[in-house]
Amino acid sequence: MANLILWRHAEAEDDSVSGKDIDRALTKRGNKDAINMAKWLSQHLPANTQILCSPARRCMQTAASLAGLTGLDVQVVEFLSVNSTVDRIAKEVVNDDCHQTIVIVGHQPNLGYLITNLLGMNERASVMKKGAVWWLRQRSLENGQKNALQTYLFTVQHPSHLV
Repeated sequence: MANLILWRHAEAEDDSVSGKDIDRALTKRGNKDAINMAKWLSQHLPANTQILCSPARRCMQTAASLAGLTGLDVQVVEFLSVNSTVDRIAKEVVNDDCHQTIVIVGHQPNLGYLITNLLGMNERASVMKKGAVWWLRQRSLENGQKNALQTYLFTVQHPSHLV
């Protein structure tokens, strides 16, 4: 991957009508934050971007705000569900395709754990606020006779900082 953009779903209701966590919807503020972040993302994403999303309603609503502005398709994938693991997510999305851009719309704590793992941080910190985007990039480094991939933080954005 050249770009991995991790987007935590925006603010959601505490409870759903069905009582199921997967059915919790975005709040009015959550919808507004998702639209603002989607506007910012749509100005910066490459054309070949792939959007992967948790099957949770709040994630699908967050991702839909970006799809509506860009015309990109949202692929709902089980490996991003609330019950997934950071190891499973990493296995599915981390690769050496230096031309690929992936937007992941998902949940804490797994997104925060994935960030700390990819950046080589010692702690498994839970670092993402609701609605925030962490944009990671990879570059190829010549390491002796073989190429090594380096992952680095490109930017962090939060809806409260966007106009």
